[in-house]
Amino acid sequence: MMRRNPLRLLIRLVSMAAVVAGLAGCMSDSIIDDSSSVPRLGEEREKRIVVWHTYSDEETLVFEREVIPAFESEHPGIVVESVRQTHNQEYHAALQARASAGKTPDIIRMDYTWVPVFAQRGLLQPLDDFADYGEVASQLGGRMLETNRFHGRVYGVPLNVTTKAAIYNAALLEELGLAEPPASFAELAGLAEQHSYIIGMSGIELWHSLPYFMALGGRLADAGFTRAAGYLDSAESVQAMEELRRLFQQGVINPWMLEGSADLWKEVYTSNRILMIDDGPWYYSILLNSVSVEADLLQRTVPTPFPSDGDYGSIIGGESLVMTRGARNKQEAWTFMGWMTSEATQLKLMEAGLIPANTKAFEAGQAANSAYLMPYMEGISDAFYRPSIPEWNAIELLYAAAMEDIFIAGRDVRETLADTARQIDLILADSR
Repeated sequence: MMRRNPLRLLIRLVSMAAVVAGLAGCMSDSIIDDSSSVPRLGEEREKRIVVWHTYSDEETLVFEREVIPAFESEHPGIVVESVRQTHNQEYHAALQARASAGKTPDIIRMDYTWVPVFAQRGLLQPLDDFADYGEVASQLGGRMLETNRFHGRVYGVPLNVTTKAAIYNAALLEELGLAEPPASFAELAGLAEQHSYIIGMSGIELWHSLPYFMALGGRLADAGFTRAAGYLDSAESVQAMEELRRLFQQGVINPWMLEGSADLWKEVYTSNRILMIDDGPWYYSILLNSVSVEADLLQRTVPTPFPSDGDYGSIIGGESLVMTRGARNKQEAWTFMGWMTSEATQLKLMEAGLIPANTKAFEAGQAANSAYLMPYMEGISDAFYRPSIPEWNAIELLYAAAMEDIFIAGRDVRETLADTARQIDLILADSR
C-alpha cells in the first residue's frame, strides 16, 4: 500500500484554498457594474405582447409606424410585435387550431362575428374582470360592444365599425340629370334597366348580396335572430329574391358576377355602363393611395348610404380586439387593448379609413366631415348587424348554398328559401 506524504498533502490543501479565495474575489469584483439590471432566469426586462391582425397595406403602415411607436413611448416597459395575417376562412380555422393547442398570440384583431365561436370554445380571456374595464367600455358604442358578449361575459372590445356604401359613377348621374343619387333601390333599378346601365353587385355570398336582397324587401330572420321561418320564406322575401334574380338575368345586376371577371373598382369611374357598385371605405383608402390610379376618384365617383326600400340599408362589418386565454402578459395586453380603443388612437386610425368604435372619436370624425367617410358613417345607423351567435358561420354557409341553388342551378325560389329557413331554425334550436 502506497503511503501519503503529509507535507505534500498540506501543500496541496493550501494551494486549493488559495484558488477558492481567488475565485471568490473575482466573483465579488464582477465585470457587471449593476447586477440588478440583468434579468435573471425566468425574468423579462420588457413585457412583449404579440398582436395578429388583418389590416390592409395602408392601415398597417399607420398601425406599425405611428400607433405602436406612440404606445411603446408611453409604456416603455411593453414591446408590441405586429404580425399581419390574411383575412379568410383558412385564417379562421388556423386560429382555432392554434388556440386549441395553446400556441396563440396574445391579442387578435378579428371579425366581430368570430368572437362568440372562440368564446364558446374557451379560447378567449374574459375582459370584464380587469379593474378598469368599466372605464374602457363606457367609451365604446353600445351596440358594437354587445356583439362581444357571450353568456353574460365580455370577450372582446370593438375596435372599428363599418358598412358598405353605394359608389356611383358621377358622369352617369350627370347624364341622367340627377343632382342626388336615388335613395330608393327600386328607383335605382328602374333607372338602370331603362337606360341599359349596370348595378355592380359583386357576388352571391352573404356579404355581397344580402344588402340587395334586403333593399328589395327581403328578410333573413326576426329582429332577435331566433327564427328564420316566416321571414326568409315570407312572401316579401320570395318576391325580393325573384326580383333580384330577374335583374341578374336581364343584365341589370352585374352580368359577370358569377364569373368574377369584371374589375368593378375601376369600371365604376371609367365605364359608361356601370352606374353603381357597393363597397366599404377601403375602396377609397386603398385607391386614393395607389400610384396606378390617375383619376380623381372624389370627382369621378359619388359615395352615398346604400339605397333601400326594406328594413335595413347595408350590412355592418367591423373588428374587435380579443385576448387569448393563453396570453403570457395579460395585464400588459389589456393595457394595449384599452389604449387602442381610446379617442386619440381611434382618430389616428381613422386617417387610414377606419371608422371609430369609440363614440367620442366617431363624433369628432363626423364633425371633421371627411371627404369620403361621411356616407359610411351615416349608413351605420340603418345597417344590419350580423347576430353575435356561435352558429353564424354555419348560417352564412346555408345562405350561400341557397344563393347557388337559385342563381346557378335555377332552383325554385320559394322552395329554396323555405328549405333554408327550416335548416337555419334547426341550427338555432340546437344552440338553445
